[in-house]
This record gives sequence, C-alpha cells and structure tokens, in this order.
Amino acid sequence: RHRPRGQLYLQDQKIAAAELGAQAKTAAQRNPQTEVQLRADQSVPYGRVAELIGLLQTAGLSRIGFVTSGSPPPAPARP
Repeated sequence: RHRPRGQLYLQDQKIAAAELGAQAKTAAQRNPQTEVQLRADQSVPYGRVAELIGLLQTAGLSRIGFVTSGSPPPAPARP
C-alpha cells in the first residue's frame, strides 16, 4: 500500500527543500527564463504544492508548468 511521505525529487533524485531552493536559485541566476516542470502525486494537498511554487518563485523562477499523469504529448514534427 502506498503511504504518502512528502518527499521532494529533482530529476527523480530525492532532495531536501533547502537544497532544492539552493539549486533553483542557481538555475535562476544562470537563466531566469528556466522552466520548471512540476509533477505532484494526486494525494498531495494543494497547500504543499503552493509552498513549492512559492519556494521556486522566491528563488527567482516563475515559469512553472504542471506535468499530468496522462499520456505524454507527441514529439514535435521535424521539418
């Protein structure tokens, strides 16, 4: 049975919130237009997702997209 643990991951590697904030700040300093793709388990409360968005925005990243659990979009056609 799945038990929620509230873990954060960066590129599928477990990470602490403080470290995630530091890495987000570094990414924002390199390129403020960096887009973050956020994926959250459906059992995660909205408040927790909002906290994470706030952490990313405080670090300087504002381009945040949400990844759904449906089928991935088709790859763009090559000219």
